[in-house]
Amino acid sequence: MKEHIAAYFEEIHDQLRQIEEKYNPKGNNLHFADEAIPKADDKLFYNLLQLSGKAIDIVKDEKDHYSNKTPYANRMFDFWYDYFLIISSASIRVKAAANSDDFSKGTIYNIIKELIDISEFSTIVLGDLYFRNHEALGNTLIAFYSNDLMNLIKKKKSTTKSKDVKGFLNMTIKNVEEIINKK
Repeated sequence: MKEHIAAYFEEIHDQLRQIEEKYNPKGNNLHFADEAIPKADDKLFYNLLQLSGKAIDIVKDEKDHYSNKTPYANRMFDFWYDYFLIISSASIRVKAAANSDDFSKGTIYNIIKELIDISEFSTIVLGDLYFRNHEALGNTLIAFYSNDLMNLIKKKKSTTKSKDVKGFLNMTIKNVEEIINKK
């Protein structure tokens, strides 16, 4: 069964790469803000939400679903790493274009929820994945900033049992509020 999960992560990672090719045809290095995805639209965020939902659903019933010791952990890491880069870059593009009102509020809220949910895995793995998850969540919150979104984060934080996830969310909230308050 776990080999099936690894293959599934490879499949949805291929779908993610196709989305990136469509929205980043020149192959900009998404690690750098000045090379953000050249175009971001509501369909991009919707498609990314669909993929993250599949990635979370495939492991949700596994006993150690977010362990970094599972046979599928490496493929799951690769998928989420690239996913975080694309979300972060697309959010930077939205912020630069100042067109956040053009996007489905429901889609964005659900992406935020899933970025929080997957932080359970990121806080286990740490390193690059932790940083990329923090960056993706932070940039998305900044691009689509609202008091409602910040309240959503705070509510999710209050209901999580993981001390590490709470720390992750505290850091993200603090960084986002510092950036927003500088404006």
